[in-house]
Amino acid sequence: MKVHDIKDKQGRIFAFEVPNTLLTRRGVCKLVRSIPGARVLSGRKELGDEEFCAFEVQGQRFKAWEPFGENSRYWIGPEPPNWCEQVSVVRDAFAHHTFLKSLG
Repeated sequence: MKVHDIKDKQGRIFAFEVPNTLLTRRGVCKLVRSIPGARVLSGRKELGDEEFCAFEVQGQRFKAWEPFGENSRYWIGPEPPNWCEQVSVVRDAFAHHTFLKSLG
């Protein structure tokens, strides 16, 4: 999947965006559940909200949201939005995701 990195002032990736053309909000939550050690904190009731999935990876809290509710990308990153080493685990899961896997 195409991942658009968001970097801090030091040039470190602290969040990323993924296109929502083929990936639904429910699909984001499902993909997060596939990350080893990830724990989804919210997602089912919040699918209609801008911030639609909160989750934790290795003790770090993350969120997925669609700014303004009508963006072409989902923003995924830590809470608070600062660099952390766990972002690479989450980013890798999205970067290596293929839609053929989710169909089979």
